[in-house]
Amino acid sequence: MKTKYILHGGYTNEDNEQNRSYFAEMMNSVPKGGNILLVYFASNIDDVEQKYKKDAARLQSFTTDKQIRTTIATDKNFINEIKDADVIYFRGGDTQKLMATLDSHPDFLESVQGKTVSGSSAGAYVLSKYYFSNSQHKVKEGYGCIPARVACHYRSTVHQISSDWKVPQKWHTVSKVS
Repeated sequence: MKTKYILHGGYTNEDNEQNRSYFAEMMNSVPKGGNILLVYFASNIDDVEQKYKKDAARLQSFTTDKQIRTTIATDKNFINEIKDADVIYFRGGDTQKLMATLDSHPDFLESVQGKTVSGSSAGAYVLSKYYFSNSQHKVKEGYGCIPARVACHYRSTVHQISSDWKVPQKWHTVSKVS
């Protein structure tokens, strides 16, 4: 089975057509009785349970013909949890916090092969080759799972990009995909 990547720009809490189609696309990859691993490594630990309840209910709402399992990823058993999952969903938050946790799992990239891997905001950033850090106003490198340059929260009122920001030279180059 090929690895499938689904990226989303963020603000998944809002109820809108973009978010509904994003979650529906994830659900298309889950078989009956399948498992979605919800990765909150970018989140504040105090927010995880609330996010989990909302995400689990929302994901289940996109299917009427199958029950699914949802699991919260743990740092301790992360690679084994990936092996048991059909879909891995990296929710947004602090990109550097997410990268630091993933860096502690050198088998991470190999373990997601053949899975559906979904990332929103910080999750999309770490999966991409390059991303624009709104908070740091600079281009950074992700894991390169997807040969893309990602900028989340475009035209955001919360994460505004200054009007004098120019596309970095690094973004003008074309990468070869092997």
